[in-house]
Order: sequence, then structure tokens, then C-alpha cells
Amino acid sequence: MIKTLKHICINLCILLCISKYSYAIDESMAVKYIEGVGQQAINILKTPIEDLQTRELLFARMLNNNFDKKLIHRAVLGKASKGASPEELLRFGKAFDKHIVKVYASQLGVYSNQLFIIDKAFNKGKKDTIVSSHIEHETAPPLRIDWRLRDRGNGIKIIDIAIEGVSLLATKRADFGASIKKGGLHSLIIDLETKNAENK
Repeated sequence: MIKTLKHICINLCILLCISKYSYAIDESMAVKYIEGVGQQAINILKTPIEDLQTRELLFARMLNNNFDKKLIHRAVLGKASKGASPEELLRFGKAFDKHIVKVYASQLGVYSNQLFIIDKAFNKGKKDTIVSSHIEHETAPPLRIDWRLRDRGNGIKIIDIAIEGVSLLATKRADFGASIKKGGLHSLIIDLETKNAENK
């Protein structure tokens, strides 16, 4: 009996450890997921720039529901995340999320009569799945969007987005890395919070 219980406990521990590992998502599941997210993106892009508050609200909702924010926060901070306190990570996360919402909501153009089209999906290594897509509309060239997905045991989440080949993670990691090297993480947080307050 004791051996049986011990065997069950060992198996449970193995399963719990395995569940912590990331794994690539089935391509058809990834496509279906991004089709839903794409519709949310369309709703943002067709909202007039003048109605910036609604744009920000829609983008914040998409970010909160579909992006692995904790992973993104640590990724853009790079090595600085290892020495950060939980309070600093929390404060940075809030400031970063608000910064991203304001930047993308205001800088992405307005699209009308648009179509969201999935081009292809493929596994990138053992952990990630890439879904390539573009948005077509009548008055401008197609807008290419690549989505990097990962499942860390808590469901499918977006961990990076590249618009016209420009990666959010790579861009922000480079920007923030320079700021952290110059003034430290605390200085970066203050800078983000100040800019967010100025752009209300």
C-alpha cells in the first residue's frame, strides 16, 4: 500500500513538473486562436483616431486577455529582471502595459473595409508557434502581422507580435536596455510613468 502511494506521488510530481514546460501549439489551434484575436485587432483599427479613449480600451482588453504579460515584462527587461524586486516588476509591468497601449492605439492607422487574412502557421523550435497574417484594405498596402504563440500550461498566449517585421520584444528590449544601462531600472520605471501621465 505504501509503495503504491509512493508510486502515485512520484507520478503526480512528474506530471506537475512536465506541465511547467512550454510546448509548441498545434498549428490548426494556433490559426483558430489568432482568427479571434485578429477580429479584435480589426475592431481597434477601424475605430477613429479621434476616439483614442475607445482605441486604448480595446487594445488594453486585447492585451490583458491574450498576451503572456509576465513573460513579456521579463523578456523586455532582459538581465535586469533577475535583480529586480517583486515590487519593481509589478510597478514596471503596470507602467509598460499602459505605455504599450498608448503607443499602439495612437500610432496604428485607421483601416476601413478591411480583411484579416491568415497566411500560414508553423512551429518555431520546440516551444513556439508563429502565425503569419496580414490586413488588407482598399486604400493602403497590406499590413503584415506575425504572432508568436506559446502555451506554458495556462492556455495559448501571445508572447510577441511583429508588425511589418518589427518585433515588439526586440524593439523594447533594445530601448529599455539602453535606459537601464544609463540610469537603472528605477529610472526607467519613473520615465515610463511620467510619459504615461503626460499622454493622458
